[in-house]
Amino acid sequence: MTRLAFLLMALLVASSTGLYASGSSSQSAPAPAAKPSLEEQAVLDYNKGLKHRDKAWEFEAKAAKADKEKDHDKNLKKAQKEYGKVIEQQLEAVKKNAKFHEAYSSLGYAYRKTGEYDKALESYDKALTLQPNYVEAIEYRAEAYLRLNRLTEAQKALEVLIGKNPKYAVDLLGSMKQWLEANKDKELEGIGAEMVEAFGAWVADKEAFVEKQGIRLNEAEKAW
Repeated sequence: MTRLAFLLMALLVASSTGLYASGSSSQSAPAPAAKPSLEEQAVLDYNKGLKHRDKAWEFEAKAAKADKEKDHDKNLKKAQKEYGKVIEQQLEAVKKNAKFHEAYSSLGYAYRKTGEYDKALESYDKALTLQPNYVEAIEYRAEAYLRLNRLTEAQKALEVLIGKNPKYAVDLLGSMKQWLEANKDKELEGIGAEMVEAFGAWVADKEAFVEKQGIRLNEAEKAW
């Protein structure tokens, strides 16, 4: 190989690896992209969290359709891992933007799905302190109240949602019906059979009311 050929070959190898452009005094490095603000970074973290939430939903859907208990449990475990990632991302989001009410609500949702109800309520409360009319957080917090058998607080949330956003009111009604079905034969601490019966009658009345408004419960009620 001639000396010229050798030099050309060396230049080609260097340029293909990026070393030539970065090390040459005759080439100026491209101007670095402007660094995103903390609020912009928070949005990126929030959106990443939503992607993990969507993956969790996919695994939950697979679990619901699984014929074998082993497959059902495996998909639920995968869903739980995704919710853990949601928590990580939304904690990053609110760390960078302490006024990001949507991120607090999403954080509360993930905490609720992983069974950390105290943290869920704390996150929802924060979201609603920042944005009192944020109906998603109102509904999701009521779902947590149901899990904790705090029926009165869940009822108050439904009354608010009926006036503010019928769609979320219908979602909550569906969850209340699921709660009644899941607890109809159970002895609940601090909640007598008469209270459960009264709650069931109240839910039926509210369902009839929203149906008069032309709104019906979704046949495939979401898992709460």
